[in-house]
Amino acid sequence: MIRATDMTDAYKGDSLVRRWCLVQGRPRCADHPVDIATGPLADIAGQLAINRAVRTLQAQVDAYDDAVLLASRPEPDATVPLFDDAGAMVGDQPNPAHAAWVAAGALVANAPAELLHFIRTRDNALATDPATGLPSEAPLDLVLPALPAFDPATQTVDLVAGAWSDARPLTTEEAAAWRALMLIRWPRVMTPRDAIVTLLTPAEWLVISTSADPEVRATRQAALGANTVDLDNPATATALGVFEAAGLLTAERVAAVLAGQRVT
Repeated sequence: MIRATDMTDAYKGDSLVRRWCLVQGRPRCADHPVDIATGPLADIAGQLAINRAVRTLQAQVDAYDDAVLLASRPEPDATVPLFDDAGAMVGDQPNPAHAAWVAAGALVANAPAELLHFIRTRDNALATDPATGLPSEAPLDLVLPALPAFDPATQTVDLVAGAWSDARPLTTEEAAAWRALMLIRWPRVMTPRDAIVTLLTPAEWLVISTSADPEVRATRQAALGANTVDLDNPATATALGVFEAAGLLTAERVAAVLAGQRVT
């Protein structure tokens, strides 16, 4: 059985994002994944938010299942002996196992109606009509509302009480996950050919490649004739500065290249 901890977002080298949903109360990926390389950023970010909502619900189901299992066991002793450093018993102390058992019973007793409905749907245990034996309770489907607009690179939304919350800033962990996915889409280290084709316009590369300026020619050979172009290497910024000083790139375009923005 799939648990929330198994419901990862990305796979195949983080190049694809799963589309998690609930089918008859169980987590499934019923639709094709989102391709990091070609999918719209809004689609990728939106699917991450949907995945988080489905995973959160599955985590509640996991907690309920674990609580049912624990609460069904015999009640542990409320206390256990307390020993001093010499090994002598000096009294009693609360038993963590008993506290966990009590908490499990409370979780089961106070489980929300919607959660129990999901679990009955999953377990094919929906209520039936005693007279006919036919189901008298419809399965519960997770129908998510349309996502609101938010900035994919800096914001996300949460599903709260069946509705999406207002956009909020990404947490540090969420921002790191987003950056990792975007590095797959827009790697910071690439071949010179990929840098030329994806980061420069044809007109920009034409004037750079045909320039007779000795410094431009030497810089071009050093920066774009190496094995790789690293956008985080200060030497790359220096090379682009030479092209800018020669009037071949604007300051705005240099900043865009260093940010890894692809030309269209």
